[in-house]
Amino acid sequence: MADTLPGKTRFKSNSLAKSSNVPIFGRTRAMAGLQKQAARMIPQLATPTNFPKLRAFLSSYVWPWVCNYLKTAFHGKYKRYPAYAGTGDSGIYRLASATSGGPIKLSLAGDWGTGTEESWQIAQAMGDGEPDYTIHLGDVYYVGDLPEVNENFLGIPGGQYTPVQWPTGAVGEFAMIGNHEMYGGGEPYFTRILPTLRTGTGQRQKASFFALETDHWRIIALDTGYNSVGLPILGSIPGIKKIPFVGANCRIPDEVIDWLRNTVKPRQNPKPTLLLSHHQYYSAFQEETFGLPAKQLSEFFTEQNIVWIWGHEHRLAIYDLYSPDGRIHAYGRCLGHGGMPVEDAKPANGKVPLAFWDPRNDYPLDDHSTAGWNGYVNVLLDGPKMTLEYLDIKKTSLFVESFAGSSDGSLAYSYQQPATRPRLERPNP
Repeated sequence: MADTLPGKTRFKSNSLAKSSNVPIFGRTRAMAGLQKQAARMIPQLATPTNFPKLRAFLSSYVWPWVCNYLKTAFHGKYKRYPAYAGTGDSGIYRLASATSGGPIKLSLAGDWGTGTEESWQIAQAMGDGEPDYTIHLGDVYYVGDLPEVNENFLGIPGGQYTPVQWPTGAVGEFAMIGNHEMYGGGEPYFTRILPTLRTGTGQRQKASFFALETDHWRIIALDTGYNSVGLPILGSIPGIKKIPFVGANCRIPDEVIDWLRNTVKPRQNPKPTLLLSHHQYYSAFQEETFGLPAKQLSEFFTEQNIVWIWGHEHRLAIYDLYSPDGRIHAYGRCLGHGGMPVEDAKPANGKVPLAFWDPRNDYPLDDHSTAGWNGYVNVLLDGPKMTLEYLDIKKTSLFVESFAGSSDGSLAYSYQQPATRPRLERPNP
């Protein structure tokens, strides 16, 4: 892919997106509606112009925002939930290298679909690595409606901003669903994004969950996004949203559990496993975590350690093997720094064994503030060995780790930090 910017570029503001990092209120449907309305009403929110963060809250903008939020808030879920039963498609796809017989290359990013210049740069960097497959962990901003899907994921022009396209793989590409796609009900994700994605088997992606397999490894993409939005208005209020059936619990849909139980059968046919989801199982940085998916998965993975990569939190964080509830022991990795301004925060939960994280907070935004550095991960599957290399927006290698898998699903772990700077930081013991 070319490293030069397309002509007449006008990317979306990265500073406006930073408001999603506000504690408590940031990752809510209300904030997403506010951001979308602000971007519509203030046309100069394209880089490199400046944007005072409070401008979107001026009284002259309140009523249009309220109307937009209410319209989005009461937009119901896309139904019927797409699954594989009765389609003739198992949802299990055999991975293959574009160079016959060679190692298989995958490139992953989370929280990427912002339409900013940074998302364009990450897409270029991923493509430059010539992956066989690319996988998005979810979140097309702000509410995943059709104009945003077109501009921020499919690269289809139609508005005032330069469109950005998710990078293709030499063999195929996949996309998972996050909470932001569901803020708008999810229909554009299911009806417009999925039909564009190739599975590498001649089929298109049909559902928001899937499995990718080699002789030695299994990658399972879960759907924690479909049930990630609570009741309208009440589901965004701190405290109240913790009431059952009011807030979101990110429950994995029954169709996914049935598919795991009856089609994938990970317990009967164990393999070294990489799980992918949008939402985090645990975190050393914030209180909000989502334990219900792990509870649902406990029947499949209580007897083996797994690698679990998620997004949602806008940062890069790498954890030692850990289980907060004794259900699943996972090498957790947060990869939510693909396109959103990366959160500047120190670890707050000492019980969670944070192994490494990227502490930099000097990346410049268009309002003259700063944030952390965006990035992605390249995954190499070479027989029983899986190697993950974490890179930033400048394609600087930050951290390299490897997992050697055995036929019973067990893992042996090793890591190295590249000699190049900057390095990730290991917290003091």
